[in-house]
Parts: sequence; structure tokens; C-alpha cells
Amino acid sequence: MTTETVNPAATDTTNGEGATARVRQAASDMADRSRSVAKKAAKRIDEATETTVDSAKRHPVSAAAIAVGAAAAVAGAAFGVSKLVEKRKAAPATGTTPAKKAPAKKTAAPRRKTSATKARTTNGAGTH
Repeated sequence: MTTETVNPAATDTTNGEGATARVRQAASDMADRSRSVAKKAAKRIDEATETTVDSAKRHPVSAAAIAVGAAAAVAGAAFGVSKLVEKRKAAPATGTTPAKKAPAKKTAAPRRKTSATKARTTNGAGTH
């Protein structure tokens, strides 16, 4: 960051002119910084664009595959959004989404003891 200097003429706050001058100076400084940052960003965007174009020229098949993949991703997202919109339109006007049905529970069959299990339980010891 840069160090800022205090303008002695702008420190008079008796009639508000000093505050106005400070605000104008701060706004001017911020505008200068914003222009500087915007120029740097534009330069980096240009460099990235050049790199992308050069890469696409060197590897046209890869570039086409990436473009097709990106288009498919966008199309899939658009399809999903359209389905959600349709589902919301079909929902009742009460503002709630339809409740999902709980899956039916299966009743478990009672366990049957095998002869080996019966033998272990009767005498308290099992054979290994």
C-alpha cells in the first residue's frame, strides 16, 4: 500500500470545508487505485486470453472436447432448473412441497434355532 500524506490545508474543520476537501482527496485516491487495479486486471485477462487461444491452436481436438463438455454441463444445469421449476409449478399453492412417502417396513421373520445352536444353549458350552 502507499503511505498517505496529510494536507495541512485540509485539516481546518471549523466550517466543514476541510472535511469536504479530505473526502474529495480520498475519493480521488480511491479512483486512482481503482484505475490501476482495473488496468492490471485487463492486462492479466489479455494474457490469459492469448494463452487460451494459443493452446487451442496447438491442441484443437482437446479444445473442442472441452467446449463440448462445458456445453453439456450448461445444458444439464438448464435442464435440471427447468425440471425444478416444473415441479414447483405442479406443487399445491399452499407453499409447501409435497411430502415424500416413507418406504414400507418389512417385517422380519422369527429366527429359528439350528440344531448346533440348540446344543450349545442346552449344556452351556459349544464345540469348536
